Amino acid sequence: MTEISLPDELTEQIENRIQHTDFESVDEYAAFVLSEVVTRADHGTAGADESAPSRAEVQNRLKSLGYLEE
Repeated sequence: MTEISLPDELTEQIENRIQHTDFESVDEYAAFVLSEVVTRADHGTAGADESAPSRAEVQNRLKSLGYLEE
């Protein structure tokens, strides 16, 4: 097992967050989050939501609702 150092502020944020979850430790939470990020990066979906509408689709919808001028 490899140890990773986290800034104190981040550790405190995680400690506060895990109080409302089933994670039992900062280590367990950090390992889960890192695993998710790596898996998504490996699948080419890091930060991408395939179901999200394109910019053009959003603009067309806003125009149809009268929020943007033609």
